[in-house]
Amino acid sequence: MGIQGILIFPLLIAILVTYLLSPLVNYLEKQKLRRAKGIAIVYIFFLTLFTVIGFSIVPVLIREMQELVLSLPEFTEKLMLLVEELESVYRRFNFPVAIREALDENIAELQNLLTLNLEAFTQFLVALFSQTFALFLVPLFAYYILRDSAFFKKRFLRLIPPGYRLNMENTLHEINLTLGAYLRGIFINSLSVGVMMYLGLLILGVRFALFLGIFNALTNVIPYFGPLIGVVPVVIIAFLQDPLLVWKVIVLAVVAQQVESQLIAPQVFGRSLDLHPLTVIIALLLGGLYLGFLGLIVVIPLLAILRIFIRHFYPAVALALKEKGQQAINKAEIKKDDLHD
Repeated sequence: MGIQGILIFPLLIAILVTYLLSPLVNYLEKQKLRRAKGIAIVYIFFLTLFTVIGFSIVPVLIREMQELVLSLPEFTEKLMLLVEELESVYRRFNFPVAIREALDENIAELQNLLTLNLEAFTQFLVALFSQTFALFLVPLFAYYILRDSAFFKKRFLRLIPPGYRLNMENTLHEINLTLGAYLRGIFINSLSVGVMMYLGLLILGVRFALFLGIFNALTNVIPYFGPLIGVVPVVIIAFLQDPLLVWKVIVLAVVAQQVESQLIAPQVFGRSLDLHPLTVIIALLLGGLYLGFLGLIVVIPLLAILRIFIRHFYPAVALALKEKGQQAINKAEIKKDDLHD
């Protein structure tokens, strides 16, 4: 893991933690408690909570991930056998030569794709463990962001020209409110989906239920495409365990998403960010294309920030450009008059 991963990954998580904890810290500060003490109280509370939860969850999660890594060769073999069975079935039909060659080529590509994806999944699991050290930086980063956010804001505003300073302050305030609502909504949605998927998979007897529940919670932060990404490994593992489980886990995933979208936080993306669904989908496609998985996560908040900046500064910039253009026209007319004289 490079220096970028060590710094950027925990910093992004720290920003999320900051937005989640800031309402509690602000409330304690309004109760006449020093901000640093309020942060310490919140930290102690959540540290105790996570310690209790961690002792019951972490050992199970580690065991499941170890079993999953060991089971990947077995899963690969089963998937290859399935592809070979499909190939033998279609060969019984008397297809034209061109169609048969196309099917053979597609099956070969499917086999290569399955192998590459399973190797990539193994690398993902290893990378997940390698990020453990970076997670220890999250509380440190979040503490200083929570404690000194007003100081950082004041220093930043000093860099802005006086004529634009009030506009920038209003922009930062709106960005803070928008991102706070969005990130807290994302956290609630993802946690709800993860818990529902874990409990449902546990009841159905699907292997690696805890890991798959956490995986679905993480992928659920991606609008529209996240639920589909999260359910793919669930369906594959359920099929390899028992084909009859496939329809059950699909129904479970649909029910979990409906409960989340209809009852827990309806239209959280559209309401908190005020973005059209088509704009969100195009942004996700571009973010995933150029920035990978990280792009799928950060592109929507970045788009919302850009939209707020444009709304606040476009009229002022347009007016300034118009005034400069008018001044240039006036100077040209003056020169023209001087030449005539």
